[in-house]
Amino acid sequence: MKRKRIKVLMEYLNIFIGTVIASIAINMFLVPSQLAPGGATGMAILINHLTNISVGSIIFMINIPLFLIGIKVFGKEYGLKTLVGISLLALNVELVKEVVPQINKIIDFSNSGNTILAPLYGGILNGIGLGLVIKNGGTTGGSDIIAGIFNKYFKISMGQSFIMIDSLVIITAGFIFGVEKALFALINLYTTGIVINKIIIGLGNAKMVCITTSKIELVRKIIIEDIGKTGNYYKAEGLYTKQERDIVTVVLRNKEIYLLKELISEVDKEAFVVVSEVHEVLGRGYTF
Repeated sequence: MKRKRIKVLMEYLNIFIGTVIASIAINMFLVPSQLAPGGATGMAILINHLTNISVGSIIFMINIPLFLIGIKVFGKEYGLKTLVGISLLALNVELVKEVVPQINKIIDFSNSGNTILAPLYGGILNGIGLGLVIKNGGTTGGSDIIAGIFNKYFKISMGQSFIMIDSLVIITAGFIFGVEKALFALINLYTTGIVINKIIIGLGNAKMVCITTSKIELVRKIIIEDIGKTGNYYKAEGLYTKQERDIVTVVLRNKEIYLLKELISEVDKEAFVVVSEVHEVLGRGYTF
């Protein structure tokens, strides 16, 4: 029980650290360079430019209604960590500016030679921050919630939903900040995604999961209903015990691995789960 409390405490500490790092990226690179790389943060930067309302306040105002909708759609189990992630990001975006008042002037983005620093280093820092949040079971809301709703009600895959949402924000940014800034925002979005993947689970965009379980129906329900994927099921015999066991194999995107492991640990603590690298995936649900 004590170890579990320490584990939970460390997860929340890492979510806090992750939102601080993401907040530094937002204040130091994204806002001063006028980059809006999709999601709620990108929308907040656009609205901040048009209204001068603080970015942290806008992030909170966008995400809280989405979070409440998420609870209604996905149930109360949607998670305290989502609310914590949303709140901490909004709070830390403002706190970082208080602690380092001149953070937006550290790099002179009026110098065209410095422009490329924003999408690259902003993307790396933002990816590290968001990667820590996601790896510890949290989320900063925004696109994640909307994509989940699209997936549940319109059967649009999470990956395609993210592309649609982020593309809409970046296209809007192109009209407000100019086409050049929108193109830099794409670089930032790509850099952030790569770093998040590396932080969460290492190289590659997909992983194969092999699950040996005695609770096959519960695992089947998790994969099909909670994750929105399918896989293969077959029976095997243990070499030592010679007992028949159920085995499921499924290919998932990096972002889905943590959720699967958490859900399986809740229904079958004795499940044997192996996650392996997949170098290429072709077919329905993975080839855009």
